[in-house]
Amino acid sequence: MDKTVAKAFALLEELAQSDRPLGVSELSERLGLGKSNVHRLLQTLISLKYARQTPDSSYVASLRMWEMGHQIFSNFSFRDIVKPYMRRLAELTNETVHLSEMDGFEVVYVDKIESKEPVRTYTQLGGRAPAYCVATGKIQMAYLPQEDIRRCYETVNQFTPHTITDVEAFCRQAAENRERGYAVNRGEWRSDVIGLAAPIADSSGDVVAAIGLSAPASRVDVKKMERYAETVTGFARDISQELGCPRSFFLTQQAHNETGGASQSL
Repeated sequence: MDKTVAKAFALLEELAQSDRPLGVSELSERLGLGKSNVHRLLQTLISLKYARQTPDSSYVASLRMWEMGHQIFSNFSFRDIVKPYMRRLAELTNETVHLSEMDGFEVVYVDKIESKEPVRTYTQLGGRAPAYCVATGKIQMAYLPQEDIRRCYETVNQFTPHTITDVEAFCRQAAENRERGYAVNRGEWRSDVIGLAAPIADSSGDVVAAIGLSAPASRVDVKKMERYAETVTGFARDISQELGCPRSFFLTQQAHNETGGASQSL
């Protein structure tokens, strides 16, 4: 790997992710590079129109990055970006993988890869489920304003003994799900189905979908499903980053993982 190119991209990412102009000293400290090296890289980026200098001698990323990103993104559909990650997740876990989006207070299954296990869960592509009792819906609801969650809970059904029908209990669980970066379905819609899902966020930091696993409770219990948490959240993070999601979206999850809150990966 060319180290100079890698340093230039690291510098460009710092500028692009920052919500304010950055000076040479701060960039040097963040990147662990000498000030003269940072200054030289900045001058190269400026000459190529990827950065510009502000009147107070700080630096910001230019709109050239946005123009390139927009052009690249326009060449791909959302599912084109997600599909390779879904395939990899299915290979690693051998469980059914779902991609779901919210529509009102329901999730719609927009893509899926079936497990090759003889005993597996079944969902219909384009099918719907109540968001408050499936993993892909629960994790997307965790990022809704609390008033929207309460509005959803004006009409809920208890599909199984595990369905959460108390709004206060759901809000507490939603806060936990948001902190750790994933949600679990403990047989809350169908008593014989267990699931786990993580959020996918776009360039605005808005959650636009969720990727998740489901498996029959007769073969996979909640403890075993949570062993996949780090893998699922990792793929969701990679997809989000391809969509241009800001790094700040993942800071809470990172802090949770560093304190030992994350499950073991595969």
